[in-house]
Amino acid sequence: MLCSSSFHTSSIRNVPDSEKHAVEVEYGLVPKPYGSTLEIDHIVSLELGGSNAIANLYPEKAAARPGFHVKDKLENAAHAWVCQGKISLRAAQQKIATNWEAFYKLVYGTAPVG
Repeated sequence: MLCSSSFHTSSIRNVPDSEKHAVEVEYGLVPKPYGSTLEIDHIVSLELGGSNAIANLYPEKAAARPGFHVKDKLENAAHAWVCQGKISLRAAQQKIATNWEAFYKLVYGTAPVG
């Protein structure tokens, strides 16, 4: 299903503000709209079979080095690797959940920057 041409995360990406605020509280942040400076991101991306459950969400700053835009790039590449048979879905999920920066280095051959 994840590799089907009809698969799109937009229909399942809905995380209500109340859930985002609960995640912010879990991580010791003030629950509020952070705009483009912070994203409530998926630990295991939806592209890799992750869910919108609070246990799979965490706050990620855009200005962090590396920030959420860099991880988004990895999520897309990891999805492609799974669909191309370069890595199993389970292995991709484990790698992105445990150390996504090391997984980025495996995929791109260099440490994530930016």
